[in-house]
Amino acid sequence: MTMSNKPVVHFGVFCALLLPVCGYVPSPTNVSVVCHNFVNVLYWNYSNPTEQLKFSVNIDPYMSESQTADTFQTYLDISSYSRDASDDYSVSVTAHDGQEKSKSVSITFTYSKDFFDESKHKYKCSLDFPPVNASVHKDTIEVSFQHPFLLHKQSILNEEFGYTITHNEQKVSNSCFEDEDLCIVDFPFNQSATGECVQLKFEGEIAGILSYTYRNVCVPQQTPETSQAGLLAALLGGGTVMLFIFMGIVWLFWRKWSKIPPKPEFLCRSPGQFNTMLVSPHESTVSPVAPQGHTPLLKEDSFSYGSPPISPTEKDCKANTILNDTVVDLPEEVSEEDVNDDNSEGFCRSSDYDSPKFLQEMSPGDITEGYGPRPPVL
Repeated sequence: MTMSNKPVVHFGVFCALLLPVCGYVPSPTNVSVVCHNFVNVLYWNYSNPTEQLKFSVNIDPYMSESQTADTFQTYLDISSYSRDASDDYSVSVTAHDGQEKSKSVSITFTYSKDFFDESKHKYKCSLDFPPVNASVHKDTIEVSFQHPFLLHKQSILNEEFGYTITHNEQKVSNSCFEDEDLCIVDFPFNQSATGECVQLKFEGEIAGILSYTYRNVCVPQQTPETSQAGLLAALLGGGTVMLFIFMGIVWLFWRKWSKIPPKPEFLCRSPGQFNTMLVSPHESTVSPVAPQGHTPLLKEDSFSYGSPPISPTEKDCKANTILNDTVVDLPEEVSEEDVNDDNSEGFCRSSDYDSPKFLQEMSPGDITEGYGPRPPVL
């Protein structure tokens, strides 16, 4: 080594020894941010802490003025400095040791999809999808959840919330507003999923902020179930049908019975009353029944006004008109045809020879003796 090179080496060693004394402060490392559900916390590491060490954090929004915060910790909650979820933020951290400071290390983050760019290694903040309730029905899965505004109370979320539910190749899209109590949608599922658990993916967007979640829903085996309401309805329906059938049968029997003629009056009489009636073939009027011991108005010896004596045949006929002490009136006039009718019952026939004789002209000048009409039978 020549003499000219020795001064250079000595100067390098001298500078290396004097470097810590000259006030060199290392920069923070591993700067990152966790931004989730509008809670934004900044983290970093530092390898050479001292008693006078502090950190300065600068928050620089894209659409508003920047702000600065100091801390002695290696993290800082910057949520109050980044409330506008639709903005884009650049954050830098600088270490201070006394009067000396290190170089700044910066990162960027955003909630809005409009500012996100993966090529710039920007942190993408997340917003949880609202908690999902699911109930399985016959062919659908009913899902319901609250609007994000009701959960986070951020003014930026006071608008329409659009969402999509996906399972394999099936997809259902819908939207709801903050004034609705619940966002409800029915998601159809294949019968092949019966008895298995399916995973539903939920993706939502509101004010340019994306959210997503997954939910496993188990579809039970479809077994025939009879609820109490269904059983009661079946019993009521069956009872109503049976009641109508019974009423129809009663109605048919009533119609049949109503066509049967009433029982004849003579069948209602006692057996002893049948021999007290004498019915005339031509007259249905029956005289009142006389009380016991009543004497007939006409007697055998009452024909004293020149009428011929009553024959034994007429006596029998007259006697037959009194049955069981009952007097029955006979018709006033009986035709000769009725008297001669062999089929007539209840009338007595008398001989023409019982009539008185009188002269009768058979032909001019020829007079003979004959019998006149017989006296009436009483």
